[in-house]
Amino acid sequence: MRRTGLRFLLPYMRPYRGALLLGTLYAVIGAAASAYSPALLGQAVDALLAGVTSRQLLLYALGIVALATTVAVFRYLLRMLTGEIAAGVSYRMSQDLFETLLTFDQATLRAFGTGDLLSRATSDFIYIWRFYSAGFQMSMHAILLLAIGCALMAATSPALALIVLLLLALSVALQFGLGNGVERSFDRVQQEMARIAAFTQEHVSAARMMAAYGQERAAVGAFRIVNENYARRSLSFAVQSAVVSGLPGLVVRLAAAIVLGLGGAYVIGGQITPGEYVQFIVYLSVLNGAAQSLAGAFERLQQGSAAAGRIGAVLRRRPAVADAPDAVSIPVRGHLRFEQIGVCNEGRWALRDLTLDVPAGSTLGIVGATGSGKSTLLALVARVRDPDEGRVLLDGYDLRAIRLEALRRAIGFVPQETLLFSMSLRDNIALGQPDLPDERIDAAVRAARLSNDLPQLPQGLGTIVGERGATLSGGQRQRAALARALARDPQILLLDDALSSVDAGTAAEILGNLATDTVPRTRLVVSQRLASVRDADQIIVLEQGRVVEQGTHQELLQLGGRYAAMYRRELMQAEEGEE
Repeated sequence: MRRTGLRFLLPYMRPYRGALLLGTLYAVIGAAASAYSPALLGQAVDALLAGVTSRQLLLYALGIVALATTVAVFRYLLRMLTGEIAAGVSYRMSQDLFETLLTFDQATLRAFGTGDLLSRATSDFIYIWRFYSAGFQMSMHAILLLAIGCALMAATSPALALIVLLLLALSVALQFGLGNGVERSFDRVQQEMARIAAFTQEHVSAARMMAAYGQERAAVGAFRIVNENYARRSLSFAVQSAVVSGLPGLVVRLAAAIVLGLGGAYVIGGQITPGEYVQFIVYLSVLNGAAQSLAGAFERLQQGSAAAGRIGAVLRRRPAVADAPDAVSIPVRGHLRFEQIGVCNEGRWALRDLTLDVPAGSTLGIVGATGSGKSTLLALVARVRDPDEGRVLLDGYDLRAIRLEALRRAIGFVPQETLLFSMSLRDNIALGQPDLPDERIDAAVRAARLSNDLPQLPQGLGTIVGERGATLSGGQRQRAALARALARDPQILLLDDALSSVDAGTAAEILGNLATDTVPRTRLVVSQRLASVRDADQIIVLEQGRVVEQGTHQELLQLGGRYAAMYRRELMQAEEGEE
């Protein structure tokens, strides 16, 4: 797992190769200054025992201060440099992640889950940042300090240096050996964190429904179970991590005990001087700090690798709907043709053997029972998904041969679930078109009959609508979404039950206005109200994914089939409502 995560991080490091070389230079200078401090202290001790002047002693003291200052300066420079690398890598990676998420089809989004994706896009980046900003700097300084320190120790006493080196090598080997288990444990912690995020997001968004059904206690109890699972995984990771991170300190203390005994014997035997003995003792303190830093860096490496692996799993996922290598942009007129269309969802055919021709500038009404395939048909036109059988043609081109950007620029799609962002109503209508002229916005607002509601809003079009348009009614949200689609001036307009929350009178006004629009637009209108499609150029009735009736409103009434029965039922319901 660690190799996969680190391999994924490598491409993001390429722009910073020069910075890494400079950082290595900073680390070498800082580590060398830190490693030479004990040697200078040892020389000062020997000079003191041999007899030294005050001036010489002052020079030794100033030398130690100069080395400490050098260490502080170059560690600061290294930390600033690695912080810059961490910011750059995190920025580029988060941009790639967000761009990838926007290309995901619905099936892929469901496979990951909103909460899981939010966790990967937030908490996982924290660990990548920690790896680069702190872990990278700590590991570079610690590794070089250990290497230079051991070399200086070997120059003084090869035997003692060899003992310390062997013990440190054993510590590093054990850390790497146990590292995969620690990384897997951390990955499980992040998975539980994703479940908490998913649970919280789902229940907070449904807070009003939970209160209406009195399910607050039940939700708290369910959250306790999710939280306990996270706590259990976190505790398991903490225990494993503590075992690994405690190894360097244990090894250095063991080395200190050996050096204390064996080094003391060497001093008595005259093999090393008292100053060199002190030098070794101080070296062990310095190396202990370096070993602890290396353990901390190793922990950040495990966390960063696991987090990078989780983000990489998202970035490697290719969208099911994408541009073909030879895709082209075309001037769209709006002539649609469906040829032997088949769409299968989890073993069930949502559409089957559907052939249909929709001339440019005409209106197609689509009706049928829930689950009959109406929304799926519109999703094919917008290429939210592709058919499993057959093809959809636009002006003679297979939709899969047209660039997605060109296709979707020509389409205004108002889905069943209206989504507005927490910004002004004007910005919601002009979404993606910041330079849209006021005249276009005003015309779209009038066409969607939203202009009647503006006096009720505190700042009119400047009113902040809140998250998901919470400050607006359901009908206002739908008309705002329709205005957003019309402001794009699309050649094809897809309305998926887009006026279900609008009163019948206003809906009739809107549809009548669209029908008499001077702009030559192809319109596909899905509606549960037959009154909304009665003026369409042609109407189809879907049942279990197949077209069972087709014609104009009058033709279908004369046919006396399903459409006529639906129309009579709608008239009866309207009469009952009037009574």
